Amino acid sequence: MPIPLTVIGGFLGAGKTTLLNNLLAQDTGLRFAVLVNDFGDLAVDGDLLSSHGGDTVTLANGCICCTMGDDLMLALMQMVRRDNPPEHILVEASGVADPRPIADIAVLHPALSRDAVVVLADAELVEEKAEDQYVGDTIRRQLAAADLVIQNKCDLLDDYDQNEVQQWLATQAPNAAIVKASRGEVPAALLFGSVEGATSAPVAHAHAHGHGHEDAFRSVSFNLIRTLDEAAFLALLEDLPPSILRAKGIFRLKDKPGHWVFQLVGRRHELTPADKAPDGDRLVFLGTPEMPNEADIQGWLAKI
Repeated sequence: MPIPLTVIGGFLGAGKTTLLNNLLAQDTGLRFAVLVNDFGDLAVDGDLLSSHGGDTVTLANGCICCTMGDDLMLALMQMVRRDNPPEHILVEASGVADPRPIADIAVLHPALSRDAVVVLADAELVEEKAEDQYVGDTIRRQLAAADLVIQNKCDLLDDYDQNEVQQWLATQAPNAAIVKASRGEVPAALLFGSVEGATSAPVAHAHAHGHGHEDAFRSVSFNLIRTLDEAAFLALLEDLPPSILRAKGIFRLKDKPGHWVFQLVGRRHELTPADKAPDGDRLVFLGTPEMPNEADIQGWLAKI
């Protein structure tokens, strides 16, 4: 199966490295490779990443969205050709990079698959910076490229201002799901589309220092015992509420051979052939506490 590639973007200071450290500290069962791009001659962010049992490659001296044909492609090719390649590749783009063309690199090699573009936004400053004559265009392009927007640093705002920022972000990234977060604390299951272990992936919103508090996300998992009608399933996706942030699965389709891998992040979704049959067909939905309950989703699936 191709290696998923996730790009994490966002303007300077939005919290990308903090988010990465929180994700790598979670028990996902995945072996990651992390590529970090610093803008300028001196690489810093790579040194700030915690040890994660995989590989961290720092690409300095330039923005990788401008030099993607060189260092980034070379690093990716070296990873996929290893005897024991990573199971998921994360690219932390520089704060001034456009993450869309970086993610599109994944379509150029059969050993890679484009997973998601995740863009962080500083909830306190993003609207102000988006109006800046020098950096505003960069911020708006980053948001427009997102499949998933992390509205970070929400602890600095009250509920009213958080909701106002969320509404503004929705105008800038109309096809993306928006997740509120503080200190880059987001469950890995929302960001990573890897299907293996999907039904058991934790979706808890845990404090970075281990002090648990009320969960901010939910997951609903299904073991499928029949094939799904592709047209009816795709029609169902068009009507999913915004409270469903991500979905993933592997299952059979009527009138098509083999198994199919399904990924949804934000409003973008894809179905691709699986390279092998799984132990069992399954489908997982992840979202906010307001997402439909298991019975409601089961009712939707019964119609397809």
